[in-house]
Amino acid sequence: MPDNKHHRVPKDQFKILARALFAYVKPYKLRFIQAAASMMFLAAIRGGVVYILGPVIQGVFIDKNLGILKLVLIGLPILFVFRMAAEYTNGYLMSWIGQKVVQQIRDDLFTHIHRLSIEFYWRKRSSDVMSRVINDLNNVQSTVQFLPLYGIRDVLTVTSCMGVLFYINWRFALLSLLILPVTGIILGVLGRKMRKASSESNVIVGDISHKFQESLQGITVVKAFNYEEQAIAKFRVTNDDYFSKMMRYLRATAMAGPIMEFLGSMILILIIFLGGKAIFAGTMTTANFFSFVASFFTAYMPLKNIANLNAKLQMGMASWERIHQILDEKPTVIVTSKPKNIDILDGKIEFRGVNYKYPSRDTQVLNNLSLTINPGEVAAFVGPSGSGKTTIIHLLLRFFDPISGKILMDGHDMTEVSTTDLRSHMGLVTQDTILFDDTVYKNVTIGRPGASLQEVIDAAKAADAHDFISAMPLGYETILGERGIKLSGGQRQRLAIARAIIKKPKILLLDEATSNLDTASEQAVQAAIEKILGGRTVVMVAHRLSTVRNADKIFVLKKGELAETGTHEQLLAKGGVYKGLYEAQS
Repeated sequence: MPDNKHHRVPKDQFKILARALFAYVKPYKLRFIQAAASMMFLAAIRGGVVYILGPVIQGVFIDKNLGILKLVLIGLPILFVFRMAAEYTNGYLMSWIGQKVVQQIRDDLFTHIHRLSIEFYWRKRSSDVMSRVINDLNNVQSTVQFLPLYGIRDVLTVTSCMGVLFYINWRFALLSLLILPVTGIILGVLGRKMRKASSESNVIVGDISHKFQESLQGITVVKAFNYEEQAIAKFRVTNDDYFSKMMRYLRATAMAGPIMEFLGSMILILIIFLGGKAIFAGTMTTANFFSFVASFFTAYMPLKNIANLNAKLQMGMASWERIHQILDEKPTVIVTSKPKNIDILDGKIEFRGVNYKYPSRDTQVLNNLSLTINPGEVAAFVGPSGSGKTTIIHLLLRFFDPISGKILMDGHDMTEVSTTDLRSHMGLVTQDTILFDDTVYKNVTIGRPGASLQEVIDAAKAADAHDFISAMPLGYETILGERGIKLSGGQRQRLAIARAIIKKPKILLLDEATSNLDTASEQAVQAAIEKILGGRTVVMVAHRLSTVRNADKIFVLKKGELAETGTHEQLLAKGGVYKGLYEAQS
């Protein structure tokens, strides 16, 4: 996967990513302005507190002025109540903005992923996508939520305190500013290291998720072949790699604080030395000196926080880059801007000189394939493994488009027809039935939401599934569990047939629909299929030739080319490829 390799984000790319992320924040600019206003109010309060701190210390502890002490006891609690209200306001508003932004990004991700072509799912591991949706999105949320909250608030606090510093003594204030350019250089160097390490560690998180998922899904094989120790060893290599990359990130993060601490301490020592000299010389009062030191400390802590926020920014932008890569993916199947709508379909299918090669392979799967399937015919595609049988189903569903040639549906070029409209006329039953962790009713009505319970029952009866469904604890409201784990293979297949039937499709696609079943289940499912074939165009891909004997047409594929065409009897009489396959199975 090419995007799994780390590359340093160029400045222009960084700006593009920042603008893309800002577009999600923009709709909430009013709340952002309100939050910023409360941050400004908070910064003003902090600046005011440090400014009066010197005179308060002078008046209470040196001059022993009781009036100032009473004023402090009354005024400071009021001031702190205002500060608490301002902190709550900006904290709540930025949390709200962060949650709304991530909610919208998550929604856009889920929507966009579902609109991408099947080729995307072949190229990407599901665990990598999940890592981006969960781990990377959490990092982005922290960036959106906390970076402005603490960044803006701390910058305003530093600005407010710097104003107090310059008001008290502009020469000392300039001296304290020495920390800023040094801090900028340090943050720039550490930031590049943090972003690189964060990006690499995010990739490895996807690998860790993949290994977890792979072992859990294949746990039967893992245990049956005593593969546990090897699986654990492979996982530990990846886990150690993640530890190494994260420590690079954390080393850079940990370095920022101590460096800032050392620089601040050196400048503070210099200020104390010069301030002491100024007090002895009579050019600075003790109250002003205390106010200056208090302002410096108050400005220093937020400045240190800003250095730490740089780590969060780098992690967030590295994660946002990975999310943006998915949002930037384009479907390989392009739907025309003004597609044709087909309200009524007869079911005639034509392949005219169709050539196809999967993007991830070098060899061509179909070569100059031309054939016709008339409305209501049962057409079967047979041939050795890798001959291109399942590719026919994928092309008819328009998961992919031919690299050359045309596929016509009732005379319409499929590339000019709405994919939604096209698939609404098709029913699909595959060898690997996918069922969702939902009720029987919901699983059957996936292709036709809103269907009545009676329609579902009728479809289940036609698929020979009603009896075993009725025997379940809650009947059609029974939850099937993850991937329909509570059902046998034959039961899952019959539910898949019911799912196809309820759509009342004009074209029924059967991709090795009984190949994973035992003989008894195969016979039951085959009988259910044959009950619903009438009046539909059926395209059947089969490995077991016993299931295609009654087909109107059998297309024999070999290395992506059409080797033979005919009925079961005609092909046996030819003594060619089909007869060889049949005799091998017999």
